[in-house]
Amino acid sequence: MLPDALAPLLPSTPADAFVQRALSGQSAVWDAALTAREVIATLEAHRIGPLVCAQLPPDAWTTLPMELQTWVKASARRQALLDIQQTLALRELLALARDRGAPVLLLKGVPTSHRHYAEPHHRVKTDVDALIRPADRDAFIKLLEELGYLRSDGLTGTLVNRQVTLTRGDVAVDVHWSVSNTALFAHALDFDTMWAERAPIPALGEAAYGPSDEDLFLHACFHLAVHLSYEFALVWLYDIHLMASRWAPEALERCLRRAGRLRILRVCLACLALSRAWFGTPYAEEVCAGLAREAAPELSARTLACRLSRLSRLQMELAALSWRERFILLREVTLPPADYLRRRYADATTWLPWLHARRWLGLRGQASPRTESRR
Repeated sequence: MLPDALAPLLPSTPADAFVQRALSGQSAVWDAALTAREVIATLEAHRIGPLVCAQLPPDAWTTLPMELQTWVKASARRQALLDIQQTLALRELLALARDRGAPVLLLKGVPTSHRHYAEPHHRVKTDVDALIRPADRDAFIKLLEELGYLRSDGLTGTLVNRQVTLTRGDVAVDVHWSVSNTALFAHALDFDTMWAERAPIPALGEAAYGPSDEDLFLHACFHLAVHLSYEFALVWLYDIHLMASRWAPEALERCLRRAGRLRILRVCLACLALSRAWFGTPYAEEVCAGLAREAAPELSARTLACRLSRLSRLQMELAALSWRERFILLREVTLPPADYLRRRYADATTWLPWLHARRWLGLRGQASPRTESRR
């Protein structure tokens, strides 16, 4: 059953209804109540233009306004081109990382698109997500920089932000050393266990691996849960729909029982219910209801809300941390490393306490040469 707090995420506009029909195998013939711009805005916000392009039957295409046809086809072409660039980049990067003894697991869009979509470019992937061991972080980032990738100026640390983005041309690589930036889920899955169960991605070369089907599903669920309150996108929900739809009932039940042991069962059940409401995802509802009745209270279920203030999110984060970790987080937020401040303010000589003061006062920094080169 869908939690009441998530009801605002259900289809509610004519554009939502059109998208729902297009992606759930129903008639998606154009409705006079729709406007092309409204549908384009919805497809763009949910990052599903290429998917709708692939899913629409020929009889529906002929009823679409030309403006919408043009936009949808263009979005599919853009993703197909980006997929080629990402594939070439990953073949190069992953082989070198393997040779240097730094194993990499690809997360989210890349493994899901290759494993569950008819064609990988049907799934929008604005970046590539790479999970590494924390011990390999510096070496892997150095490798990317040797290959010409430019590091973003974002703040990173042990707890404050467990990822960094590096970009080369149109290819962006999000380097993660934790499965989640949120403490609620950061330890739900660990790299070594995921690596032991990894699955190859042959199209990306011999060094390309993604998580197992179970790990991919669990990660997709808690990743979506983290974003529900501020960035709900159907591209993530459709991943869950495809994964759940292809599992035998006993496989899904086994995965959900594991989710219960990881204390993320209610998150997974809510994602399944939301997926069924949008796309008609088939699963044994009575089994899910039974598991929900057996489940212990889970702190992670607090994420299941459409509107969470920054204060509420901070409170959830702190509740999941030990006192020692809270101190580390406070230190990383208030006193970030010197190299971050100097990158942010493009200033290699100013007295460091003054740069801290500028940040506390909310003064914007001058764009660094790295940032300028990406514009």
